[in-house]
Amino acid sequence: MCPPPWLQKVLDKVNLDKHFGPTYPDRFCEMPEWDREEFLEQIDFDALKTLSSRLRDGLPCDIVDEVLGHYNLVYHIEFDDNSQWVARIPLQYRVYQSEDQDREKQIQKLLFESAVATQMYVRLKKSVFAPEIYTFFKDGLNEVGVPFMLMQKIDDYPLDDCIAHMSDDELKTVLSELAREMVRLAKPPHFDKIGSVFQEGEEFVVGPLLSYASIQDDPVKVEERGPYTTVEEYFTSALNRHIATALETKDRELYLQTTQLRSLLPFFLDEEFDKGPFILTPFDWDARNIFFDDDLLISGVIDWDFATVSPVQSCFRYPPFMTRDWLLGHKSKTSEKYRRIFRDCLSELQDETDLPLLKLLDQSRYFQMFEEAVMSSELGDKYLPELEKYVSGLGSHKVEVKAIPVVRGQAVLKDIQTDGGGKAKIATGI
Repeated sequence: MCPPPWLQKVLDKVNLDKHFGPTYPDRFCEMPEWDREEFLEQIDFDALKTLSSRLRDGLPCDIVDEVLGHYNLVYHIEFDDNSQWVARIPLQYRVYQSEDQDREKQIQKLLFESAVATQMYVRLKKSVFAPEIYTFFKDGLNEVGVPFMLMQKIDDYPLDDCIAHMSDDELKTVLSELAREMVRLAKPPHFDKIGSVFQEGEEFVVGPLLSYASIQDDPVKVEERGPYTTVEEYFTSALNRHIATALETKDRELYLQTTQLRSLLPFFLDEEFDKGPFILTPFDWDARNIFFDDDLLISGVIDWDFATVSPVQSCFRYPPFMTRDWLLGHKSKTSEKYRRIFRDCLSELQDETDLPLLKLLDQSRYFQMFEEAVMSSELGDKYLPELEKYVSGLGSHKVEVKAIPVVRGQAVLKDIQTDGGGKAKIATGI
């Protein structure tokens, strides 16, 4: 079937040599994104195949499929023995942009390094089913021309494709597995700071916080982004930052929003957990990133971008595929069923940890909302009315609002150490 003339004019501009698997014009529903098409010109795919083959002692390979995401490009590399690897290439210019080009490159590099270090850490230290990373290159100074990683391909079923067709017993099996992954992440040893995970030599360390919400507004000065030793410091640092921006730009709305959030802070600070434990937590537990096998056992959790070491109140939470009705503001029997089963599954694991799992789970909805509101002024504007409504329902007792202390910035981490080929050195301890 030939595309209509108006579409053909568009497709003629696409370099089909830079696409694999079902390509234009077969995918009429997916129009080219021209910034991405321009980025593709930087990638030497022949070099990617050559490098992959070299890592397997010269076994020939080819690129057989592609998945073009908003933040990452994913390519399936198939070898002559029918095994497959995944090449994951970040679209760094979409992840973070700044008028300061040096700062932009610095943050983009740190975000990629943290994603690699996090995925390695959870697999090596927490026995979570993250794909193995075979090698990675943190900048474009390699034969392929861009930063990328080569890693294990998960061949099982993504949860979002199947969850709607599962029986209650099957759901309980899968969600019990998911709850167990959360508990694995929360087991000792714990981190003593809040921030992002990096690797220095043989060690995994906590460095500046580069969460998705926190880099969306205010200039990102790494030395002022932690790591933080208490939950109070974590929140007050962000509030200080927004106040400074509001005063500098004379943004009355931002100033009022930030001071209102400050007034809510005492309701969300729990002295029991102010100094930890701090636990590595994925950006989300999206169903499309969770894979399970024929026995309904979780076989892979992918996409560790923007994972951070967070307050424990952020860790045990309902995954987003269970809370869509909260966002839409109406009840959903399906979502309520997912939450009920997941809560039961988590409670069954209480004997495996000293943390109060159900208490943390029940607190997580509004704690996470407050956390995101503090980190991002855009989300703060969206969530503030609901947070005020929630707090007003806790009781009419008066809470004294203390002045926010000034939080000093921390030093920038050293670069992650790699071997000569860009391959991460495997850490042996925290």
